Amino acid sequence: MAAAPYFNAKTVEGVEMTFETESIASGGEKVVFFSKQHEHIIGFFHSHLADRLERKRRLEKIIGPFNPTKDGAQANHWKKHFCWPVGIVDSRGVKLPPEFMRRHNLVEPVLGVVVPAYRNNFFFRDRTGSVREKKGRWFTGMKARKLLPDSEKGDFKRYLQVCAVMASAVRRLHFGGLAHSDLSHNNVLIDPKNGDACIIDCDSLVVPGIAPPSVLGTPGYIAPEVLTGTKLPSIETDQHALGVLLYETLMLRHPLQGPKIHSSKSAEEDEALAMGKHALFIENPTDHSNRPNPAPNPSLSAMGSHLQALFLKTFVSGLHHPSGRASAAEWEKALYKTIDLLHPSPNGTEWFPLEPGTPMVCPFTRQRLTSPVPFAQFYRLKGPGAYTHDQASLTVHHNMYIYKWHVFSNVSPMDADREPQGYFSFHQGKWYLVNQTEAQMYVPDSGYVEHGQALEIKQGTQVILSAEHNGRLAIFDFMNP
Repeated sequence: MAAAPYFNAKTVEGVEMTFETESIASGGEKVVFFSKQHEHIIGFFHSHLADRLERKRRLEKIIGPFNPTKDGAQANHWKKHFCWPVGIVDSRGVKLPPEFMRRHNLVEPVLGVVVPAYRNNFFFRDRTGSVREKKGRWFTGMKARKLLPDSEKGDFKRYLQVCAVMASAVRRLHFGGLAHSDLSHNNVLIDPKNGDACIIDCDSLVVPGIAPPSVLGTPGYIAPEVLTGTKLPSIETDQHALGVLLYETLMLRHPLQGPKIHSSKSAEEDEALAMGKHALFIENPTDHSNRPNPAPNPSLSAMGSHLQALFLKTFVSGLHHPSGRASAAEWEKALYKTIDLLHPSPNGTEWFPLEPGTPMVCPFTRQRLTSPVPFAQFYRLKGPGAYTHDQASLTVHHNMYIYKWHVFSNVSPMDADREPQGYFSFHQGKWYLVNQTEAQMYVPDSGYVEHGQALEIKQGTQVILSAEHNGRLAIFDFMNP
């Protein structure tokens, strides 16, 4: 008799679900099945679980009080960027046939976790026609990238957006006291075509006071102190893994894999030292012994001042001193600031960070800009008529929009709407800023810029971007080729 194509499961939360009996994947810990409508996935832990009670308690906390996708104003936002567990299945909610149990190496008492299926934009067809999940390794491994359709690869601007989403999601985890413990390009889905990302495998999070780490991480992403056995996975080790993820995503290379030989005894020992006790950043500014020849291209300096500072902080100052690493929140802010520095390459095929003091040459296309480029420094109100630098700036290009996080000093791009507040235009050899808001912009000693009006941008032009409270002062300069 043929096996039934479906089985029914009831979660401990009381939700009835129907799942297919043919597995879609099997890993080191779980065997995975689609729900009948392919809206959910159930993963059963196989073999004997010595820590079954601890795993269940961990899942209860993850689904309950530590769940950012459950309650609050931003719950729906986080549902998009986490594949967060939604249910637990144990022996009380499902009776599986003995043959099914044997085939999938399952043992009583059964324990499973239910998660949402990945969104459609996280799948693609490779050059052979096979459907693949958009795990990060497809986009950072040079061999794997060759199987990607060109339409899926995205440009540098989209990769920055992907990285900002990743950093934002990790920041939210850490804000709740949770550590992922296994951040890697196997556990992150990215969609460079749309600038999107999603953190997956969230059922093994380190829950404070409840569940210690169940995994040490993925080779290449494990922090040096974990490899040397002095620390267990934590928020600080996540910060190392996040730095590796971001560097790989933007630079298409690993930050520690260079030519330096650390041991001639075995490849395994050399790798352990290169990632652990003797780890050395390939772009360390003072120790070039692990630097590839020829030098990496594009170089770290091509990432802009904000990201360059955090990569040095994480892989030089903080590489062997975990407290010195950049936090996820720092990465998120730096990525958004870098997006504000982007300028299109002359042929319009790429984007690159451009700010005063950097070459006006796209590092990806090697094309040089030939016309002056406006650049705005932002200032916030400190007191009556007194402004202080807001540590933010903007590189201007034709048809560029500005948003509330540009206009107001108290608005963050992490939680603001995407309604344009104005745009820049280059027309008949002159630059203009057009006000699209109902609020007035104000030019000191000149007057107001009403809705729909255009302000010509010249060297030294000053404009308060909104006459409303917390409106920023922008002062314009020009970068000359």
